[in-house]
Amino acid sequence: MRPDNGQQEPGDGYGHTQWVVNRMSDFAVVLDRLICERGISLHKLASQVPCSAGHISNLRNGKKQPSPTIAERLDDILGADGELARRVPRDSASADLPDSRALLDELTGHAIEVGQWAETSHVGDGTIAQLHDALDWLAHDYLCSPPGPLVYRAADITRRVSELLKGHQRLRHIRELYLVGAKAYAFLAWVAGDLGQLPAAAAHGRAALILADECGHPGARSLAFCALSKTAYWDRRPRRAADYARRGYDCAPANSTRALLACQEADASELPIAIEAIRRAWEAQNEIRADDDLPGIFSCGRVRTANYTIGVHLRAGEPGRALETAIEAATAGAGEDIGYGTWGQIQIGAAIAYLGTSELDGAAEQLKQVLALPPDQRLATLTGRLRTVTPSLRSGPYANEPRASGLADNIRAYCQDAVTARALPPAGDGGSR
Repeated sequence: MRPDNGQQEPGDGYGHTQWVVNRMSDFAVVLDRLICERGISLHKLASQVPCSAGHISNLRNGKKQPSPTIAERLDDILGADGELARRVPRDSASADLPDSRALLDELTGHAIEVGQWAETSHVGDGTIAQLHDALDWLAHDYLCSPPGPLVYRAADITRRVSELLKGHQRLRHIRELYLVGAKAYAFLAWVAGDLGQLPAAAAHGRAALILADECGHPGARSLAFCALSKTAYWDRRPRRAADYARRGYDCAPANSTRALLACQEADASELPIAIEAIRRAWEAQNEIRADDDLPGIFSCGRVRTANYTIGVHLRAGEPGRALETAIEAATAGAGEDIGYGTWGQIQIGAAIAYLGTSELDGAAEQLKQVLALPPDQRLATLTGRLRTVTPSLRSGPYANEPRASGLADNIRAYCQDAVTARALPPAGDGGSR
């Protein structure tokens, strides 16, 4: 059988040595064409093989003979579909090998190039520290600020991380950028849920988990699971929400986010499991030994834990205990950063408890501050919870009560204004969920 360049193979009266030389020349021509067509630099190509740029240059010029392994690797990198490997005889691996000193000289140059490449980076420790600081401030501001501007700040961080990752970074910098990205996407997932943008929340939560897994950071994984649990809960998938929360709890460090994850599991679980989970949340409060990975929005002090506890008491048919917990929460927040969303959820929970004890005036008083929130702070988590109050105000003992009907109308108007105000990119506050 003839070679694909039309020349005779050894054994057909054609000298083996001359045949090898011609094949290598053919290899060099094809390699040169592929490098030009792909527009790839010798240094970049060499770094992917890996080998030295000088060795690639010698192969391209026909000065060196490639091994079948190198030829196959170049085929893969350049997408040549075996075109290069077909031009290397299988016995060339042992032909024309350089002496040991020449080989060591080449490997020395390669080692120097690899070392230089590994030490270079398009980002430094200072830039990464700035990104972490920007996220921390963002998470704190989220507790008391309208969401719109914060969304743009978070989006700017994710864009910067994306651009930096496209450059060449040192391994530890890549891990830090993945960590920043995981935290930023977890933040955006939480925000999107507060604005009722559940598909966006799910996408950001998944991105957060992928980056957290890549950088191997348990705290970042717990943030991602926390955001995913919130999304699943408001998407009416309680089992999935509880599973995410428990997985996050199991990998979380001993910080307050671990308590939040136990609270989320309680919120999404059937009552017996919910009672056990809220007990673990209070235990986690007493076992905090580490700082939160993203303080503020993912922090959970005693007041936030009380908010979830109120929900468990209401589901257990214990409005009196729910009111006691709400009153305790009002005095337990010294030194805690508490979001207006969390306070709103506590007041709504207390209002539901008052309605359960036939105290309409008490319920109206609790809802007064919530209904006074400006439209740009009326989170989907608040409107979703308020809508559960309206049926009670229009039925049972309140069916013919004008004050109850008026309160229900105020809630409906509140929710309508909130929908209009949320015609923005995803955002929100550190609400109950």
